[in-house]
Amino acid sequence: MRDEPELKELSEFLNEFNKESDRGAALNAAAVLDDWISNILKEFLVDNKSAESLLGGFNAPLGTFSAKAAAAHSLGLIQDNEIEEITIIRKIRNEFGHSWKGLSFENQKIKDLTFNLPWLGPKELEEESTVRGRFNAAVAILLTDLMWRSRLVSKEKRQVKTWPNKSRD
Repeated sequence: MRDEPELKELSEFLNEFNKESDRGAALNAAAVLDDWISNILKEFLVDNKSAESLLGGFNAPLGTFSAKAAAAHSLGLIQDNEIEEITIIRKIRNEFGHSWKGLSFENQKIKDLTFNLPWLGPKELEEESTVRGRFNAAVAILLTDLMWRSRLVSKEKRQVKTWPNKSRD
């Protein structure tokens, strides 16, 4: 059986993620999702300096999490539900990242945002799930999808195409 690098990386991430404080979980979730959206875009875009400059470097047009997610969505590389979940996770990250006060997933604004994430566990367990448990499960499933997506997208990698041009023939 072929080694699945996505499973190994997911396992390593979840092992650390589940030990994090609420703030650490929100920040790490956004960071790892940002990384995987970058991977998806890199796997899709042409390998050239223009693609590199879109994603990296000072003032890169796709240098932010939200810009990368919007680009991936506009290119059809992530689905509607995924961009919606990413947007919610970004907002949760921002709540934790922009406050020095001791926030947790029990904060009403964070709780409200988290309950906009889909419950992907057994219906019978939804009522007894914690806010943090709901967040962790949503992140784990979204991350799993994005990890596999990176490999799938690589099969559709763009190549530079020579276009006909009458003035240069």
